[in-house]
Amino acid sequence: MIIKTKDFQDAAKNILLAADLDSNAANLEIVTRDTFLYLNVTNKEYYVSVKFPLETPTEFKAVVDASLFLELVAGISTETFDLTVVGNAVNVKAGKSNYKIAMIFDNDKLMELPVIFLAEPTVEMSISKDILESILNVNSKELQKAKGQNINELHKLYYIDETGCFTFTTGACLNSFTLEKPVKLLLNEKIVKLFKLFKEDVAFQFGYDADATGTARPKAVFKTSNVYMAARLTCDDILLQKIKGPCEASKNYINETYPTHVVISAPAFAAAISRLMLFTKNSINKANMAYVPMDITFTNEEVIITDTQGNVDYVAIENGESYVDTSYNLRLNIADLKSVLDSCKTGHVTMNCGNGRSVIIARGPISNVIPEIRRV
Repeated sequence: MIIKTKDFQDAAKNILLAADLDSNAANLEIVTRDTFLYLNVTNKEYYVSVKFPLETPTEFKAVVDASLFLELVAGISTETFDLTVVGNAVNVKAGKSNYKIAMIFDNDKLMELPVIFLAEPTVEMSISKDILESILNVNSKELQKAKGQNINELHKLYYIDETGCFTFTTGACLNSFTLEKPVKLLLNEKIVKLFKLFKEDVAFQFGYDADATGTARPKAVFKTSNVYMAARLTCDDILLQKIKGPCEASKNYINETYPTHVVISAPAFAAAISRLMLFTKNSINKANMAYVPMDITFTNEEVIITDTQGNVDYVAIENGESYVDTSYNLRLNIADLKSVLDSCKTGHVTMNCGNGRSVIIARGPISNVIPEIRRV
């Protein structure tokens, strides 16, 4: 079976990002039906099926290790490659190269991948691919700040309702949008990473199905013309209540009236921070670059950034759109601020501050909350 590499490779790379590579439970099914090839992968938490057109009907079915196959395909450089079943292995031929990947059997039968489906959806609606892309690119930045740390389970989840998506760790990100119908979801990073697969608006379903014990479990389904993704979710009432408090508190901070607000170029601000962080990277103490405190002073003309070694940089503000009642000074983890600035696609952001507790970085429907650092 001859496969065009590029289209197949794009999906393989994106699935690979979310596949549970540390678990033997991540298996891949390659199967044909009529003139379509289906690439199906599951780790029993999510199930993804990506459909590809074939030029002629072909019979093919195999189950292999997801990580090995996907990584191999991601590295193929030929325009096409050939898949055949030889004995108990899948033979992958790309140009003069040849690889054999053992198929996975359950006793004497080829393993069957359990499909996750939703029998009785309670919510059905369309969700724009732009919303899913925004959740992936914007809200994920907040969760990345907690990588490698011993963190609360809520710091690994995306809370989505009909008004937007909320993520939080040391700060918070509120990505506002409007969905067609009310819904409350908690998604993990593996599921959100799979949003990369969607190149068009999705048909979304949510509901509860009984498991083998008779307990109702939440599930979500995302479908396009060539991608089907279903997932078992962790969004019980206890977790939803736990995340409600931080979400409401962050909304209160975002909607608060601040005595100081400045409009500033995000690229210029990020560049100034990068220059100052050069000294931190080369300091004798070899500071942890995830936590870099710096002082920021807001005036009617500029923002002044000072690091702990006394180095200073300046960024001009947009005078016609900014207001500083009196000069205001605060201390922030500048690494958190730079992470937000780097995620801004627009040229300018608005910074609201002055309450002695937090700074709000706003651009369009997206707002980030960064807590001030208390001076000892």
